Amino acid sequence: MNRQIIVNNTYGEKRIAILEDRKLVELHVMHSEEGSCLSNIYSGIIRRVLPGMQSAFVEFGGSRTGFIHANDLKLNITYEEYQKNLESDDEDEIDETGEHGPETAEEPRRRTDITEYAKEGNRILVQVVKEPIGQKGAKLTTHISLAGRYCVLLPTITHIGVSRRINDREKREELKEFGQKVQKKGYGIILRTLAAETDLKTIEKEVVFLIKKWLSIQNTFQKGKGTALIEQALDPMLDFVQNTAMDELSEIVLDNKNDEKAVRDYFDFYGENPDDKVKFYDMPYPIFDYYSIEPEVTKLVKKKIWLKSGGFLIVEQTEALTVIDVNTGKFVGKGDLESTVVKTNCEAAEEIAYHLRLRNLAGIIVVDFIDMRNQANKKKVIAKLEKELEKDPAKCTVFYFTRLGLIQITRKRTTESNISSLTEPCPYCSGNGIIRSRETITFQIFREIKKHVRLYGSKVLTVHAHPETIFALEQKYSDELEKLKKELRISVNTESDNSLHRESFSIDGK
Repeated sequence: MNRQIIVNNTYGEKRIAILEDRKLVELHVMHSEEGSCLSNIYSGIIRRVLPGMQSAFVEFGGSRTGFIHANDLKLNITYEEYQKNLESDDEDEIDETGEHGPETAEEPRRRTDITEYAKEGNRILVQVVKEPIGQKGAKLTTHISLAGRYCVLLPTITHIGVSRRINDREKREELKEFGQKVQKKGYGIILRTLAAETDLKTIEKEVVFLIKKWLSIQNTFQKGKGTALIEQALDPMLDFVQNTAMDELSEIVLDNKNDEKAVRDYFDFYGENPDDKVKFYDMPYPIFDYYSIEPEVTKLVKKKIWLKSGGFLIVEQTEALTVIDVNTGKFVGKGDLESTVVKTNCEAAEEIAYHLRLRNLAGIIVVDFIDMRNQANKKKVIAKLEKELEKDPAKCTVFYFTRLGLIQITRKRTTESNISSLTEPCPYCSGNGIIRSRETITFQIFREIKKHVRLYGSKVLTVHAHPETIFALEQKYSDELEKLKKELRISVNTESDNSLHRESFSIDGK
């Protein structure tokens, strides 16, 4: 894999594009006035305990309170419990009213009594494991994790883990022995995949750095009062560098000198030469235009996605889930109907996996593939979908076809989707995606004219409306308007006003 990281920094906005084999696969947009709080560590204060929900609301300095589950407050926790807490990212959420959200499981979990660990007014050290999304606050945990390039330090969990992607037995044993030394100091550690590519001295240097950071975090927390940001998470730009092997990283191109320095300093810490990887972009064309990324960004917000064969997908995102509909469109195939459908569905499966990652669609995704009768063909489409989703860094799970022929996918959610971050509700339709037609408004005006005449006895009326509505009144429905005027024995004048909403109008009478 050939990976490029392209960073565009404009005043107030930073955009990070990940290209694999020159194809855009991820886009991340950050705005300075909002800022990302994911993985930040805060001093928080418990403001409200909900024993019935086994959760608590924590004020931590964000625009709204975050929420924390009882199991994320337990003092003695196993790594398995910790992992389960992280992965249960949608089914147990509640909003600030204390009610379960639309993605909540039927039964709240009751494995731990939260009143043993949480009291209103208590000050606790928390880390954000999931950003605020929609009406939900940030998800928090007291079990801090500090990630480095080669390992993750777990200060509250004495667990030793080695990445499953490291297949070399000798290397696994060597790393496990190293982990035992860290464990004896009272810390847990997970050795990441990249640990197999370096020596133990480099890993030890990183562990020492992370332990010092943890001790500094504790010290700052103990000395502080109230809510405060204790430790800022690694810049997302550096996080992508940290998660990419040097032999896979083709280049990281930046158009901001401060960003370039930050990346070079990061490489210097690990003793790696950044000169052949880090490049500063100073050409007159915007960096995203030069790498042909900007046109792809424009396409991200579109509902219709065309397939190469002529079929297409329709993507509808709601707060609770995302629905994807597969259509054959212009594709008619060359063989029988079933083979045409299977080909379209397999092509759609590849495109769906790609867009889930690119658009950062997460939570519950329901896909309505074109109906197939053959069970072997259904398995073929499922296998194709699962294979493509393996490329996604986020955890994805695919469930077999339901009785209605739908496929359900779950994808781990930690941040807003790109559609949410790049768009806002339409001021015309308030996010509905539709407005009432000119015809509907015209007939409503007819009814209001009748009402006005009967209530006030007016003989001369003036209708103020949007130009398109006025056009419908005067042209398309001129005959109907004339009949109404004759019936009521009135005179009706019209005035168009571009400043009016398409659905708005007013009637003045004399």
